Amino acid sequence: MEWQPDQATLDLIRHLALQNSYQYDGKGQAGSVISRIMGSRADLRPHGKHVAPLVAQEVAKANAMAESDGIESIRQILEIEAPDLLERKVQTRREGLPELPNLNGRKPVLRFAPNPNGPLSFGHSRGLVINGQYAKDLGGELILRFDDTDTTVKPPMLEAYESIPVQQEWLCGFSAHRIVIASERMQEYHDYAELMIKGEFGYVCTCSA
Repeated sequence: MEWQPDQATLDLIRHLALQNSYQYDGKGQAGSVISRIMGSRADLRPHGKHVAPLVAQEVAKANAMAESDGIESIRQILEIEAPDLLERKVQTRREGLPELPNLNGRKPVLRFAPNPNGPLSFGHSRGLVINGQYAKDLGGELILRFDDTDTTVKPPMLEAYESIPVQQEWLCGFSAHRIVIASERMQEYHDYAELMIKGEFGYVCTCSA
């Protein structure tokens, strides 16, 4: 039997569509409403293919109402049916990075592990700058670890071993506290793996995927 929304769900969709159209001066967006509904109603997520067209329909109606009757007509409906949706929450913009939980006064150790198969990308840079800032602000340690154990798929470039530390220092404003080359530590990894297996707190995964 095909899923059918109950009246409470239909009311929620309608009211959020009206609210979205009101907030954006008659230019509501169905995608924004869908995201909000799915975020607040986990039970509706399996029925997204049914919910999405209902939302699109209600948003279109709300936008049409705003154009034909004026934006205040939407406000009047919400004042009667869902006044809480007219209360805009004041959002405070956080400055800087969020605090790291559970440090309890300890200094964090942060790792940045690029594959040395080329220069750092913008994607690399974002993660590196964040880790570097945490290390700087909290008196922690930043480890630059070259993740170079997969030489078949991503063969390393020798010049990257020299250029990446320079790029890291330029981005962070300080040199990494330690540089680790993973391919030089393979025996150490094997030794620890054997200890884990012998101690029965590690195992070899034989899953197919």
